Amino acid sequence: MKRFRKWKILFLILLLIGAAFSLYFAITGQWLPAFAMGLTSLLAFVLFVLFWRALVLKGIQTDVEISRVLGKDAKDAMVFGQVGIMTYNNEYVCTWQSDYLRMMDIDMVNKKLTCFLPDIRDLFENEVDTITGTYKGDTFEVRHKEGSQVLFVKNITQEQMLQKRLLHGAIVVGVMNLDNYDEYQSYDNEEIMNEINTRLRMPLVQWAKENGIFIRRIRSDRYILILDEEILNRLRRQNFPILQKIKDISNAMDISITLSIALVENLPSFTEMDRMLNEVMEIVQSRGGDQAAIKNGVHPLEFIGGNSEKASQRSKARVRIVGSSIQDLIRNGGRVFILGHVNTDFDSMGAALAMSNWVKALHKEAYIVLKNVPRDGQLQQTLDQYKATLHNRHSLITEEEALEMIDPKKDLLVMVDHSNPAISSGKRLLDMGVPTIIVDHHRRSEQYPLNVLTSYIESQASSTCEMMTELLQDSPASIPIYEMEATIMYLGILVDTARFKSHTSERTFQAAGLLRSWGANAEVAEKALQESYQEYRKRSEMMERAEFYGDKYMIDILPVPVSRTLLSQISDSLLKFKGCQAAFTIGINENNGHTAISARSDGSINVQKIMEKMNGGGHFSAAALERDDITPHRAMEILKGLLDEEKKS
Repeated sequence: MKRFRKWKILFLILLLIGAAFSLYFAITGQWLPAFAMGLTSLLAFVLFVLFWRALVLKGIQTDVEISRVLGKDAKDAMVFGQVGIMTYNNEYVCTWQSDYLRMMDIDMVNKKLTCFLPDIRDLFENEVDTITGTYKGDTFEVRHKEGSQVLFVKNITQEQMLQKRLLHGAIVVGVMNLDNYDEYQSYDNEEIMNEINTRLRMPLVQWAKENGIFIRRIRSDRYILILDEEILNRLRRQNFPILQKIKDISNAMDISITLSIALVENLPSFTEMDRMLNEVMEIVQSRGGDQAAIKNGVHPLEFIGGNSEKASQRSKARVRIVGSSIQDLIRNGGRVFILGHVNTDFDSMGAALAMSNWVKALHKEAYIVLKNVPRDGQLQQTLDQYKATLHNRHSLITEEEALEMIDPKKDLLVMVDHSNPAISSGKRLLDMGVPTIIVDHHRRSEQYPLNVLTSYIESQASSTCEMMTELLQDSPASIPIYEMEATIMYLGILVDTARFKSHTSERTFQAAGLLRSWGANAEVAEKALQESYQEYRKRSEMMERAEFYGDKYMIDILPVPVSRTLLSQISDSLLKFKGCQAAFTIGINENNGHTAISARSDGSINVQKIMEKMNGGGHFSAAALERDDITPHRAMEILKGLLDEEKKS
């Protein structure tokens, strides 16, 4: 419009001259010339106004050079960069477009801009600088020049296709493992192995072929996989059906072989991929197998599957090997600092006391970092009963005292009944990277200490106290266990198995019997777990609030703060009701005011997987969480959403 502005000014000057002449003729009495001049000026003014209005509304199709819009120096750059330009008026009608757009078969002059891209109005109505849309099958990016009525248009169809191809074509590397395969291989039964190889291996190869996955066997029970992001997303949506297929075939053959899959992507190097792949597979197998784990760059691990309990891989030989390794590390190290978990229970304290006696039997200093740590009320009463003995035989210290004493280069940390640093009684000690030993019966999570020398994680064990009993029994060293330690360890097994009603095996009863022979006082243990009539009534009243959700879950949200023990007791009790396969009790922890959930299942539902999605943990049939950033009602909403997802999958 700028090029017509000078004509507008010139015409207005001519109108003023005409008006002046008309006035002059009128003053001098020359009425006819005055009338003619005035009428001519008026008609010219009306015609000009109509013309200018049409010019503003509809625009003028012309071949304006790019240099008139941006300046002469930018013309060649715009042509080279294949950037088109549009100008528009106050009615958002295109008044001009560059030749490049005509070459792209775009003709928008004298048309509304929304005819080009409907979303283009966002450039004017919302505070956005760029929009993307599709026109005649091509994708365009449109940018608005601030403070002007100019739009820059670029065809980004090829860029988007390349980006999509790059995204979907990102390399994903995986390892697939047949869990427990080597156990059957060791039987040396050719007939059984031929049947296993025929019925299990062929479906794996067929599945990979159907999904376009490169697969190669690298040892008898392990395969390497190479695929891309698009294939991975498809498998993710399908929930990796090969997991269930292998499990169904195994069940039909009456064998306990399951499938574990570890996949990694978006890592900086193949060396890092290799390292992460081994770590992810270790996590998957420590969690029981029968699942797929996906590690995408810096994002948290994603688990799919894991709907069956792990077949125990413990053997007397493995216990002796692990015990010997732990013993050698203790002998060759300095002082030993034993860590339990916050909200300490009988299992954590019993395992810590057993480890303390083991370290001292090897003539090393042992410190239990559980002083002033929140603990279960029943545990506290039992410790009060053995107060004098506890202080005579064990050194309980705070984390602050441990930080002053520890030598990170010489000393050792031992984590019992947990492997997640976030819930440890010595979190700051772990952050220092002190060499660490782990003994735990919970499934391993992605959160893991920095410098682990050896770990003994067995999710099939009933409790860490059961594991410690076996380690002490098979140790060549003479390790004294007295009534106090044996009783608290026995209580650890009792509580974690709900008095031997769940998550038990033959070895659980063997460990309990061994603890009794070491001096565990069954009468003290029974009294420690007794509840008062008021506590029983309180639990019963709170259970009345529980409701079924779906056809197999029960959820109870408590109105008042309670202990973690009461939360778990309510979940255990709810699980006894007919039709309940998993129970969730939600409340406020009376010790710290945090929102807590206790989750229990009858073994048909993996409650650990559900709790992990809410930043909790545990093992297959017993899990929990504690958070200070949500309310109980919000926790219930999140839980119901996850249960709905479980139902769909």
